[in-house]
Amino acid sequence: MQSRSPLQIQYAVLHALLIRELKTRFGAYRLGIAWAFIEPILQMAVFMGLFYFGGRSSVGGLEIPLFLATGIAPFLYFKKVVTQSLNAVSANKNLLIYRQVRVFDTFLSRFILEFITSFIVLSGIILITWWVGYEVNLVNSLIIIYAYLLLSIIAFGLGLIFGVLNTLYPEPGKFIPALLRPLLFISGTFFSINELPSAAQEILLWNPLIHIFEFMRSGFSYDYDTSLLSLEYVEMWALTTLTLGLLMLRANWRRMLTQ
Repeated sequence: MQSRSPLQIQYAVLHALLIRELKTRFGAYRLGIAWAFIEPILQMAVFMGLFYFGGRSSVGGLEIPLFLATGIAPFLYFKKVVTQSLNAVSANKNLLIYRQVRVFDTFLSRFILEFITSFIVLSGIILITWWVGYEVNLVNSLIIIYAYLLLSIIAFGLGLIFGVLNTLYPEPGKFIPALLRPLLFISGTFFSINELPSAAQEILLWNPLIHIFEFMRSGFSYDYDTSLLSLEYVEMWALTTLTLGLLMLRANWRRMLTQ
């Protein structure tokens, strides 16, 4: 019998973990993956009501649904990657007895599932926005994809960092989801950094998520102002978080198996 290559083994492990995660996440609900659409749409509906009640139909040249979709949906993706990483090891503890399954695989499989699901959700919401009659002009798909990839790297890196910490120190780790909640209100999910006072801009621009969401919005409008934003700053965050997360995992994976 011919032995499998390391790449084939890695593929088989990830495939098995992904199928397990799919059944765990969506198999228990009749609506299945539809729940992934419901959460961002409900949040968008709330903020759309507030905008329309205030007499606004656009922000930065983008109609309200598109503006909110490019903030709320990516933010929920970021949040889910981080929170799903917290229990990646404990939820798959019984599988880690197999030599082929590594601690890193438990994080990677959950990230891949969120990446695929959230990209489908974001694309679907934007298509629905266009289909119901709102103006959607795709003017720079590359910046949208690149910003989404940078968001993914930052989310995965932070997921590794917090996942290691939560596995080794579960009591302090319980506060991590609570720390993520305020980010919704300071990450540009429902506002543009360009419309804030300069004092607020200086503080909030330390948040890389604002840069990412605003760059994504610029991909739908030639006139969207990105003068305050920095791709280099976001790239630094992506490199730093991923490197730190991988180093922490490499240094602690044996201890994580015994927790």
